[in-house]
Amino acid sequence: MAKVKGSKQYQMVVVPHRPLYKAWIFCLFLVAMVAFSVVTYEYGMNQGLETKVEVLKEKDEIKAQLEDSRQLMTDMRQELADLKLGGEIDTRANEEVRQTVEGLQDQIAELREEIRFYKGVMLPNVEEKGLRIERLNMENTGDTNRYKYSLLLTQVVDKHDYVQGGVEITVFGSEGSSEKKLALSEMSEEKLARIRFRFRYFQNIDGELLVPDGFEPREVMIIAKSSGRNGQRLEKKFAWQLNGG
Repeated sequence: MAKVKGSKQYQMVVVPHRPLYKAWIFCLFLVAMVAFSVVTYEYGMNQGLETKVEVLKEKDEIKAQLEDSRQLMTDMRQELADLKLGGEIDTRANEEVRQTVEGLQDQIAELREEIRFYKGVMLPNVEEKGLRIERLNMENTGDTNRYKYSLLLTQVVDKHDYVQGGVEITVFGSEGSSEKKLALSEMSEEKLARIRFRFRYFQNIDGELLVPDGFEPREVMIIAKSSGRNGQRLEKKFAWQLNGG
């Protein structure tokens, strides 16, 4: 067989001509991809729904627990408020009882003092009889340097006739570095030298004293003089002590 020189010879393969084959393969690929996408989407949706249901369930549980906690806190606060209020009421009640008892004790002491006083006036059994200066009370009036006084005079005798006379009031104190005394006429608006009295058993003498600025009262001297055949002259000093007002 003769050899022919020239270009290289290639072996040829005969392939059937199928124009729809590639299109068919492409369609199958698309169907497979769509099916895979649908399956993946459904799986994701199912998983998402399950997760969402679980989250909502947990949310409801947490919300219920939160409501229970809030209710518990409200109940505890109310209980604490009740306990606090109860304690305040108990404390207030105890304080009111204490004040009532103290008030009653003070009233009893005052009544006993009054009984003693009236017994001394009506049924005297003391050796020293006649006119007596019992007590002096001083109070603030609310006005600067103005003070209210209440002087009690009694008569201790077997036969209670009227006694009359006058009372002088002198206040001792200091003004700056100097000692000073003020007579009644210097402290009363009426410029009285003495105060008249007349009684059978006892008499309260009430009035006001006005002291000058800068004067510091220390004590009060009361001089009581009764007139008549058996006239008396009594002196009694009281510390300057304000009793409220």
